[in-house]
Parts: sequence; structure tokens; C-alpha cells
Amino acid sequence: MTYDYSSESKLLELPNPYRLQNRLLWLCATLLLVSGVVSLGWARSAMQDQALRLAAAPLLTGLLMLAAGLACAATAARRLRFFFGRGRPASLAPEIPAGATGGSPAADKVKDMLRQGGITYPEPQGAVEGLLYHWAPTLITAPQQVQFLARRYVFNLAAVAATLISFVFSWLVFGTEATRPWIGFLYFAFGLFFLLKPVLSQNRARLTTASLVGLIAAAIIGPVAIGLLGPSLPQLGGFSLNTQTFVMLCTALVACALAMLAVLAQVDSAPQTRASVEQGRLSMNAPPTSLMDELDRTLQAEWTERIPNRRYARIDAVVQAATPSGSFAGELFDETQPLPVSGTKPPSFAAALTDKRHLPLLLLDLYAVGLVVVAVGLSLYFVRHFDVLAGWQANRLSLLGTSAILAFVAAFCLQSSGKLWGRFNFESLLIWVEMIGSYQTSRIGTGHNFSSRMNTENDVVRTEAMTLRIWRARIESVVFGKDDVRQVTAMFSTEKEAKALASHLVQFARSQSVLVAPGSSEDQARIAALNAGERALAGPADGPSAAQISQQMRTQAALASVPPGGGGLDLDLGGVSTVTHCSRCGTQAPPGALFCARCGAALATPG
Repeated sequence: MTYDYSSESKLLELPNPYRLQNRLLWLCATLLLVSGVVSLGWARSAMQDQALRLAAAPLLTGLLMLAAGLACAATAARRLRFFFGRGRPASLAPEIPAGATGGSPAADKVKDMLRQGGITYPEPQGAVEGLLYHWAPTLITAPQQVQFLARRYVFNLAAVAATLISFVFSWLVFGTEATRPWIGFLYFAFGLFFLLKPVLSQNRARLTTASLVGLIAAAIIGPVAIGLLGPSLPQLGGFSLNTQTFVMLCTALVACALAMLAVLAQVDSAPQTRASVEQGRLSMNAPPTSLMDELDRTLQAEWTERIPNRRYARIDAVVQAATPSGSFAGELFDETQPLPVSGTKPPSFAAALTDKRHLPLLLLDLYAVGLVVVAVGLSLYFVRHFDVLAGWQANRLSLLGTSAILAFVAAFCLQSSGKLWGRFNFESLLIWVEMIGSYQTSRIGTGHNFSSRMNTENDVVRTEAMTLRIWRARIESVVFGKDDVRQVTAMFSTEKEAKALASHLVQFARSQSVLVAPGSSEDQARIAALNAGERALAGPADGPSAAQISQQMRTQAALASVPPGGGGLDLDLGGVSTVTHCSRCGTQAPPGALFCARCGAALATPG
């Protein structure tokens, strides 16, 4: 089962992929532990009977069986509970922490994959790999881990097959009764050092062109050379490694063949690689950072299972308000939480027999179990009849060597299948938004400077002809082991969602305003208080204002000082203005006003 914290659905639950192999490991562990206890029991009985010559082999063999059994049990126990939290699978690139900016070369590679709309794969190298990719053309589009294992196993398979053919040809065709034991020694040493040791350590066999030429030459002239050196060679007394050599090469050949089939079963048909891209030109009365913030809010609203996106790159489009004009560039690159591909189920024994991907893995594990059973049987037979004082022929030492070879090949099979059992396919979304353009700064004011009682000014950064690119794709990725590197295997376009995101950003940009107006409730309350104060100072709307009363008093004083007949004094009474009232709200306007100070309506000009 899987492990996830605070998940609201079952989408993040993953079945244990090692469940079937764990059962086979428990079977091998039980067989080895029981056999080890039995062997130690024989050693204890021999020691109690004072027959130490019979106790050495059961004691050592029992300890080795117990160690192997505990190793199998420990491997199964470690994978008994399969925990897979939100931090897994591994990200495609290093993540950018929240609030930080930057990117990485790995993120640039993923962006280039979106831009190119394709996935690049390494080209095969060498003659053996050329034959492999010719035999399996779709292997070139398989995950890199699959290709790596396929190249390794096919090379090991070719190396083991060439060595086996050379050994059988040399032994049967050119070998004699005197040279065949030495042929077995020669090929056993060669196979142990150049083939079996690298193969068991999960490495590539050390077979080069020179080694291949040497095998061909050894098969033809090797027996003759041994025959010429026969008189000077020591006598073996019937001791031979021909059986062990044949068993080593044959079992390794079958193991490499099954491992190769298991790897090729992981190869699917050529995947689809296509990404959606939307490009447009956009202008707005706001800095580009506001569009970046809106994009961030939109992506957060679409988080998968409320799990934050994995951010691989963020570069803010910074502008300088003090600079009249300039250019900017910004981007945002996110991946949603990868979820298991729908239909992922734990493989059972019956399902594995009918599934083309799991059947070769099951056969490889069953082959390993069979080798363990034979190795345990040969070991028990050997220790039961072992006597230090007896000769090597009576003790059948070849059984011990054969059982050791079978055990090592079985370990190789279990390790090889374990690498492939841990495969998981995920799907997620990649969203990459680019913003490139120029900007201009200006100052905009609202309200009349002389007749309006409220004026506002603000500096505006206008984004001019910005290029907006949106790359979006649904990807499928694969991982072998919960902590291994994840690789993209397929991309699918999401045209509808990409257009919707572009339309949303364009609509947001067009809705930005350049005017500043008091909009809060506190601003509205203070404006109402100021208007009320002005109305109180103005007095009744139908009565004369203080200025008009003062003007009338000055006029009356001037008339009172004029003598009868005027005395040549010319009085200019044109300064006495006519009282004007607003036709909308009735507020008395000061002399010379063109607009009402209360409601802003235009006043009728006299005459």
C-alpha cells in the first residue's frame, strides 16, 4: 500500500508492486532457513558423537544457508509496506522554493522538450547494440532505464553465448581425454572472471573484440596447444571442472535470456509527443507583474488534490517606474502533482500469467526459485556424505561448486526482476508561461484643477505589445523504484485548456484601470462629512451669501455719499452680480462659477 498525508481521495494510493516477488522471496527464505537449521543439526550431532571430521562441512554450509535465508527475508521485509508520499516520485528538475526566483539547467531541458514537442533519446553505439535496435525498433522510444538494461543484458547474453559455443566446440570437436580437463579449467577461469563476476554484480561483461577473437582462436587451436604442452603439465588425477563450467555457462545464458525478455516486455509502442502552445500580443494598463500574480492565483486554484505545484522556474517581469520606458522578460514553469495512471492494480499470480509485461518477470523469479531449490538439495546431499578423511572423489566436491554457482545465478535473477517490478507510470501537467515585451511610464490625473474639489494623480506603467506564450501538455512519466529518476515517456496536447488559460489572462489584462478613485468605505464616509460641512457653511440655498451681503453694503454706502445730482461722480455698479442657483440641486453658486460645487452640473450663463 502507499502512504500519503491529508489526502482527500484515493488517487494517490499505489499498490505494492513487489507483493508477488515478496511471496517468492519468503518461500526461498523459508527453504534456506530450514535447510540451514537441518545442516546445523547434523553438525551438532557429529560434534556430540566426537566426529569432528563430519561436522565441518555441515557447520559452514548451515551458516551460509542461514545468512542467505536472512538476506531473502530482510529484502522481503523491507518491501512489505510500500510507502509513497507526496514528495514522490522525484521531480523532473530542482524545485524553486516558494517566494524565490530562478531556474536550473534541468528545467531548461524540460522547457526545450515542450518547445520542440518531442523527446530525445540516446543513439545506440556498437555492433551488438545496433543488432538489438534493429531487432527491436521500438526500443529507441522506451524509457532510458529500459534501454540501459536492454543494452547490458543483450551484451552479456552475447558474451555468454559466444563463450558457451566456443567451449562446447572446443570440448567436443578438438578435445581429447587428456586435454578436456584443462579445457574446462581454461573456460571456467575465463567465464568466472570475464562473465559471471560482472554479470552477478549487475555490470556489463568484460568481453571485447580481442576477447571474442581469443575465444574463437581458443576453440580451434586451444586443444592442440594443450596437447603439445601435455607432457609438461601436472597430472590432475581425474579432477575436472567441465561440469561446473557447463552449468555456469548454461544457467547464466538462460538467466540473461529471461532477463532480456523481461526488459523487452517493458517496451511499448511509439509514444505520442505533442504539446499545446498559445501565442498572442497583449497590451494593458498595468505592469506585467500583475499578470504574473494573476497567473499564480489561477494555477493555485487548479492544484491537484490541493497539493502545491512543483515549481521549476520563476522569473519576475521587473520594471522600473522611474524609467520612462524599457523592456522586460518573465516566465513561470510549474508541474502538477504526478498521479498514478488510472487502472494501476497490484499484480497477482493469475494476473501476471496473462499480462505480457509481468509474465517474463514472473518466469525469471520462478527460475530463480528453481535454482535455489536445486542448490539447497545439492548442498544438503554434499554435507550429509562429507568426510574430511575421505578423498575428494568420494566427497563429491563438484556438488558444492555447482550449488554455489546456482545460488549466485539465482541471486542475479532476483535482482534483475526486482529492478523491473518497481515500475510505476504517472501522469501530470506541465504549464510554462512566457512574458516578453516593453513598457512605458506616464502620469494620469482625474478631476478639474480649478472647479473640482477632488483631484487625483498616479503614475501608470503601461505594457505595450507584450508577447504572451503559453505551453501546456499532459505528460506521462515512468519511474523504476520510488526514489529513482523519473523520465517523461509521452506528451499529449491540451488545446482547450491552453486556450482557456490564455483567454483568462487576456480578459484580466483588459480589465485593468488607470484611474485612481476613493473606493473604500472609510473614504466614502470622509467625503460625506466634508460635503456636510460645506453645506452648513453655505447656509440656506435660497438666501444671499455672505459675499453678496458685503457687496450690497458697500454699494449702499457709496450711494449715500453721492451729493444730489451726482456731482460728476460715475459709479460702476456692474460689479453687483446676479445670484445664480444650480438647476439640478438648487445650490447657490459663487459669482463666475461655471459648474455646481455640490453636484458638478453645468450652470447656465446669464444673458
